Amino acid sequence: MDLILWRHAEAEDGIPDATRELTEKGLKQAQKMAKWLKTKLPQDTHIIVSPTRRTQQTASALTTRFETSDQVGTDTTPHRILNAIAWPETDGTVLVVGHQPTLGRIASLLLKGEETDFSVRKGSVWWFSCKQRNERESIILRAVITPEIL
Repeated sequence: MDLILWRHAEAEDGIPDATRELTEKGLKQAQKMAKWLKTKLPQDTHIIVSPTRRTQQTASALTTRFETSDQVGTDTTPHRILNAIAWPETDGTVLVVGHQPTLGRIASLLLKGEETDFSVRKGSVWWFSCKQRNERESIILRAVITPEIL
């Protein structure tokens, strides 16, 4: 299974949090990352997105064919997201468009085996693969891409 964590792009400040929209910079970040992802993602990638406006806008730069789920919302946990996508048992590729600090904590959990606060920059993608080798799981960090380097 491949798991791609995509943090929403830069958003406006304000309240209520759920309706915050992307800034002009954020829209450009989302478009850059979407362009890169379109060349890399398998056709059958399952995309699951937080219900907040900024994550919906980020995902919409890539496609309108995604699932919206509270399980990847602002008040979720790493384990709740990983359970929702059946990591690592599911075959194929899953793209999660979500928030900090949860995405950073997932990255930490996969790389270190414990939850700590890794920083996932706005608009960035962290791409993981889980491979079975000799009845053991091997987690591979395939890419960390920020919009600024695209």
